[in-house]
Amino acid sequence: MGASSQLADDYDAMMAEAITFAESCSEADWQTPCSQEQRTVGVLFDHIAVGNPQVVRWIQEFLADRPIPITPEILDGRNAKHSHEAANRPRQETISDLKHGAAGTSRAIRALTDDEVHKTQEFGWAGTQEVGWVASAAFRHPRGHLKSIRQGLGR
Repeated sequence: MGASSQLADDYDAMMAEAITFAESCSEADWQTPCSQEQRTVGVLFDHIAVGNPQVVRWIQEFLADRPIPITPEILDGRNAKHSHEAANRPRQETISDLKHGAAGTSRAIRALTDDEVHKTQEFGWAGTQEVGWVASAAFRHPRGHLKSIRQGLGR
């Protein structure tokens, strides 16, 4: 199994877990605050959905030999803006975006060659990284948020 297949398999497993959990949440659950993140369950699931295509864009930038000029402050600003925009987003729209984004992100990761997985570029404050590291953010990112969601809901 190639590196991209393993990354995609890990991503698929993580997103299947996140989507299944999102589908199990009630409308009341969706509005529950997650104190560690200062966002509600619904906003965090929407944040995960928004992250799927972002990872694909970052991979494309790496493959095009363009660095990612990102800082924690830029991410914090984007997250604050997103929290405001997603606060009242319908649960089913977010779940639909989770599913659609997961499928596209999985295809993009799975399509990488071994050479592409090991291609390096600068990623803001994280320094020089491989495409594989960027691709793995696709499952590291939701894993952390899903943990916060589970804690917020007590399950």
